[in-house]
Amino acid sequence: MDNILTFDIEDWYHGNFLENDHKQTDPIDRVTEPTLRILNHLKETSNKATFFVLGCVADKYPDLIKHICQEGHEIASHSYKHKLIYNLNRDAFASDIKKSLDTLENIIGEKVYGYRAPYWSLYLKTDWAWDVLRKNGFLYDSSLYPYKTYLYGDKSIPRFKFDLFHCSLFEVPPSVLEVMKMRIPFCGGFYFRILPYWFVKWGIKRINKIDKQPAIFYLHPYEIDVNKPKSSQGFKNNFILHANIKRAEKKLFDLLRDFHFVSVKDYYNLRLQ
Repeated sequence: MDNILTFDIEDWYHGNFLENDHKQTDPIDRVTEPTLRILNHLKETSNKATFFVLGCVADKYPDLIKHICQEGHEIASHSYKHKLIYNLNRDAFASDIKKSLDTLENIIGEKVYGYRAPYWSLYLKTDWAWDVLRKNGFLYDSSLYPYKTYLYGDKSIPRFKFDLFHCSLFEVPPSVLEVMKMRIPFCGGFYFRILPYWFVKWGIKRINKIDKQPAIFYLHPYEIDVNKPKSSQGFKNNFILHANIKRAEKKLFDLLRDFHFVSVKDYYNLRLQ
């Protein structure tokens, strides 16, 4: 069974929990090299993915984004500046969306179909945001996290693909397990790094077999970058950034060998409507 693979293309300090680190500009490129390693692993294992790209990163490294597209992967939007959506009004959100789309589509020469909000910062009740996405031609969103954390998420969100009200968009949430009515995040990011690989493998197989659904996996390039800087924001944030970082790339490669992945666009056979 095909599963869905996604990567959020951003630098290490774009995570909003990093507060002041988010404002810095690292003169050293920490995006290109780990992304190229990811692309090599995908090519070696014959897998495809959706890359949710920050517009500001695309502006800085347009050749990298072209290369991702030329390798047959989907380019989607991760906003332009990685600002939390619930801190924006409709006009600011619309402006960010438009700038992101213009940047990405000018670089790749193709239509962008998908959107993922920075740090899963959309909610079911933000009707104005869905309207803005629809009016900008998006076909799907992947911003709603079906597990509640201190930073994001909502346990009432359906675990699998669903239609977003009446706005002609559908939602593709990242996968979480449900065991004895308890939800367990496992399929990406920090959770993928800290959990043993056998559990991640078991979880994907369970979703495929029991739920008969594709697993939706996500990761950031900085999560395989063992040389990225430490955060200035203390132990907790450094733990989130660096926990099990040395094992992450091997685990990713094992995942790509053990399962077959495609992009969101290809899984749902999306074309301009």
